[in-house]
Amino acid sequence: MKRILFVVSLVLVVFLAGCIGGGGGTTSSPAQTPTTSTSPVQLEEWKADGIIGQNEYPHELSLAGGKLTVYWRNDDTYLYMALKGQTSGWVAIGFEPTDKMKDADMVFGWVQDGNTVVIDAYSTGTYGPHPPDEKLGGSSDILEYAGKEENGVTIIEFKRKLDTGDQYDKAFTPGQKISFIFALADADDFTTKHNIARGYGELQLDG
Repeated sequence: MKRILFVVSLVLVVFLAGCIGGGGGTTSSPAQTPTTSTSPVQLEEWKADGIIGQNEYPHELSLAGGKLTVYWRNDDTYLYMALKGQTSGWVAIGFEPTDKMKDADMVFGWVQDGNTVVIDAYSTGTYGPHPPDEKLGGSSDILEYAGKEENGVTIIEFKRKLDTGDQYDKAFTPGQKISFIFALADADDFTTKHNIARGYGELQLDG
């Protein structure tokens, strides 16, 4: 009888030891470390079509609580840019002003009756005016542009040389930081005062 009790006890001890030790239980595999690709995103071909492609611009900057978003890319020769504004009127950006608006190299754009208008302008005073470059003896140096207006949102895309050679355009170089001002209005007339948003920012070109 004692021998039987000893054998039973021994079996129970072995069984319990197996359970506590995890024998017969499930084992978890080591946690997998996510892999992150270090290769750069392949950019889409830039097109002046008023549509911002998913990989068309590597850089974007939201301004004025999202009322305006600036998208850009560049190579050694050209600047490509899109302005997306919460407006059915005009959107504008002005590069490197010296005081408020003075000396800003400006680009205005809007869509009216399905037609896109883009103006290469220059601010001659602290608070304007900002006539087109041609009226100052310069030239319009926007090489390609397009726009789209839909559901209260206006998108303007344009292309220009980094250095146009025009005295009323700021000359840029790859890798440069560029200060700018921006504004939006609800009218399709760039002489109308901005009444939606205005402000300033800074972007950096790829080197």
